[in-house]
Amino acid sequence: MQKIKDHSLLWTIIGLVASFSIIFLIAFLLYILGTDRIQEFDIHIQKLLFPNENSSYYTLLPLMRAVTSFGSFHYSLLVALAFACYYIIYRSRYLEGNIVLLSFLGMWGMNTLSKYIVRRERPDLDFLISVSGYSFPSGHAMVAAGFYGPLLLIAIYSKKQKKGDPALLAMIGISAILLLGFSRIYLGVHYPSDVLTGFISGSVWVVCINQIFRTEFASSPSAKH
Repeated sequence: MQKIKDHSLLWTIIGLVASFSIIFLIAFLLYILGTDRIQEFDIHIQKLLFPNENSSYYTLLPLMRAVTSFGSFHYSLLVALAFACYYIIYRSRYLEGNIVLLSFLGMWGMNTLSKYIVRRERPDLDFLISVSGYSFPSGHAMVAAGFYGPLLLIAIYSKKQKKGDPALLAMIGISAILLLGFSRIYLGVHYPSDVLTGFISGSVWVVCINQIFRTEFASSPSAKH
């Protein structure tokens, strides 16, 4: 039991450090490649994806606004509290509950701090939704991958413990995560490189959390119920 706790603590620390560090590694690489070149790439992609009233896909605006709301601080806070209470109080599954809370706090905390350090301005567009603050990296993309990702992992491992096939669940979950990130580009509030960096940072955290869940679900009979 102590070895499992030590293993979980180690991968938690690695995950937080790696997830935070990768943001600045990517920022440095973008700087080396040339900010003008990256900006040109971002603007080119945005011209393809950002709609105007004459665009055939402008009708997706209500859907994109709804999708993007799932990545907001207040909505993700409600989700975090609901799942944490469910796992900790109802299921007595403290690992899952703590991971949910830590994923929420970690993603929002690291995103807020990194935005303050990098201070990249948002795209020069007429946003299709109200926003504030800096642009890099996308907080919604980080939350999509680094908060909803662990929730998806829990669901996948639970499905596997019940001898079910998690393939469809994984496909739907990953698609939803990608759609949330895409909505930020569609709405004009983030550059593609902001969203990509947020996804990478959150995914690094998920990879580390997977190491914890893989050990925990393999050794815990209670996870089968």
